[in-house]
Amino acid sequence: MLAPLWFFGFDSLMEFIGFAIASAVAYQALKGYRLSKERTLLYLNLSFGLLGAGLLIDGLANLVVLLVRFHRAFLFLSAFGYTIDFVAQFLAYGLLVFAYMQQTRNVGAQVPIAAAAVPVLFFEHNLVTELILIFLLVYIATHTAMNYSMNKSASALLVFGAFASLSVAHLFFLLFTLAPVFFPFAHIAQLFGFLLLLAMLLRVNHST
Repeated sequence: MLAPLWFFGFDSLMEFIGFAIASAVAYQALKGYRLSKERTLLYLNLSFGLLGAGLLIDGLANLVVLLVRFHRAFLFLSAFGYTIDFVAQFLAYGLLVFAYMQQTRNVGAQVPIAAAAVPVLFFEHNLVTELILIFLLVYIATHTAMNYSMNKSASALLVFGAFASLSVAHLFFLLFTLAPVFFPFAHIAQLFGFLLLLAMLLRVNHST
C-alpha cells in the first residue's frame, strides 16, 4: 500500500528528522557505553543506528518519488524504501528484545539469526508488518514498565515513555493502512518516542 500522494513530502520530512534524532540517540548511547560499559547501551546504539539508516533510505526513496512527480518507473522505490525501513526496524527492535531476554534467560544466538530472515518476505506497507513491530515494541515496553515499577527513577520513566510512544506510533501506522488520517499522528508519536530516549541518554551521560 502506497502512502497518499499528498503525504509523500511530509513522510520524507518526518523520516529525515527521525534519522537525525535516531543518529543522536545512537551517538549518545555509544558515549554512555564507553563511560559505563553497560551492554544495554551498546544494544541501544546498534538498534538506533539501524533505525536511522532505515529512515534515511525510506525518506530518500519517497523524496525521489515525489521529485519525479510519481512517475510509474520510480513508484517501486516507495515499496523498496519501506521494505528496507521495515527490515531495519525489525532487526533493531528484535535486538532490544533479545537484550531483555538475555537478562531473564539464556537465549541461543540462532533465535535472532533465524528471525532475521522473516522480513525479506514483506515489500509493501501492510497490517502484518505493523503487527510484527507492535508485538516487539509492546514486549520492550512491558519490560521497561517493570523496570520503572522497581526503581522509580526518572530515566526509567523516560525509557518506558519512549517505547510506549513507539508502540502507539506503530498502532497508528497500522490504522493508517485502513485510514490515511492516522499517518501524521504515527510520525509525530514516533518522533516523540525518539526524543524521550534522547532526553534519557543526555540526562544519564550528563550525570556521569
